[in-house]
Amino acid sequence: MNLILSTTAPIFLLIFIGHIATRGGIIPQSALPGMSKFVLFLALPALIFSKLSSMPISTIINLEFMGVYAIGCFGALILSLLFSLYISKTPALLSSIKSLGSAQPNSAFIGLPVMLQFFETPVTQAFAMVLLVENILLFPLGLAMIEMANQRSSAATSLAMLKPIVSKVAKNPIILGVFCSVIFSVFNLQLPDFANQSLNLLGAGATPLALIIIGGSLVGVSVRANIPDIALVSICKLIIAPSITALTVILAFPDMQLQLKQAVILFAAIPMFSTFPIIGGQYGYQGFCSAALLATTVLAFFSVSTVLYLIQFL
Repeated sequence: MNLILSTTAPIFLLIFIGHIATRGGIIPQSALPGMSKFVLFLALPALIFSKLSSMPISTIINLEFMGVYAIGCFGALILSLLFSLYISKTPALLSSIKSLGSAQPNSAFIGLPVMLQFFETPVTQAFAMVLLVENILLFPLGLAMIEMANQRSSAATSLAMLKPIVSKVAKNPIILGVFCSVIFSVFNLQLPDFANQSLNLLGAGATPLALIIIGGSLVGVSVRANIPDIALVSICKLIIAPSITALTVILAFPDMQLQLKQAVILFAAIPMFSTFPIIGGQYGYQGFCSAALLATTVLAFFSVSTVLYLIQFL
């Protein structure tokens, strides 16, 4: 239990500090977008590149791991969508938004810090693989579902919608960091020592700053939206997704490396991505998405701690 608390407590303490610092005016809310860009465009790509570029390509890509992770995430997405549409009779647009929130975790800002705390030797390739699944499969599909539910899709508009999604994925700095790492790994390239040291210094700021940003982004958010809808998203994201992932990896891939088993379940249990309210706000659901983000982030302290405890018995 001490190991679990020593892993989760520092993570959520930094989130709390970010919340208090932003509420108290130490960090202006107007500064959060700039801080987020620093993490997404500089610190995280530097961290990914410095960790992955020296690894053999065979250790970066594991199709079994990626398949298990995709099954867990898409399973939560589909269950949330079906329940919303056919049980709670929620409109298709809100159901699609809820399903994306139920499946897409905050791997970069919360998952990575938790992984770095939990594993003595962090499985950085696991982080790279979940980013590939999320940014190439999960997130584009979720956005496409939302657009179709918003009745802005036809044979023509679907093609028009595909282009910006592909462009967005291709320009994602984290994906570019993974891609550059793979290139360096395949061709056994190396940067000069001074460049590696600079990247290490830059990457060191990714974890604490990301958590501070999460806390700051929750300032002013109130859980006043539909409680059953928030409960559905929270259950699917924090319980259903890791449960499906765990069952899949245990039953279908029992011989997978232990650290990869633990990592894939852990990442599936991470709360939803921090830009969820921005996505929902484009369709008039920013209040609901902000409330769902707050609820899942707070509840994640308990659910992630539970997952960290259970994966020790794999």
